[in-house]
Amino acid sequence: MAALSITASAVTFVSGPIDKDCVAGEALNAGAIVYLANDGTWLKAQCDGTAVEAGANGYGMALATAAAAGQRLSVARPGAIVTIAASGLTVGIPYFIGNTAGQLDPLADLGSTDKVTFGGVTISATRILLGYLYDSGAVLA
Repeated sequence: MAALSITASAVTFVSGPIDKDCVAGEALNAGAIVYLANDGTWLKAQCDGTAVEAGANGYGMALATAAAAGQRLSVARPGAIVTIAASGLTVGIPYFIGNTAGQLDPLADLGSTDKVTFGGVTISATRILLGYLYDSGAVLA
């Protein structure tokens, strides 16, 4: 299975927790999975880096494109429902913060020593329900 394909132009907040007026720490595409960095900015999350990069401080999905660091955007937080595609998602597939920064991967695509952070589950052909389950001791062996 491959990383979840997110169409930036389709990303639309539906309902649930949202943080507004967030500061991007780097250029971000709408739909990127992001983590809250120690300096309060939002950066692309990934499971093969540090615990913070895997979501230890919190994570979410960028709801707009930020062309550069310092730009403001909203971030959908765990519990939010977000439209991420025009169609084609398979319902009920769980996804996790992936190896490639900003992406969600199925569990089978994670490697040994990756930090396992549940990112969400597809709930329709177009939407994902963001989830959160971070455990600093959860790594694939």
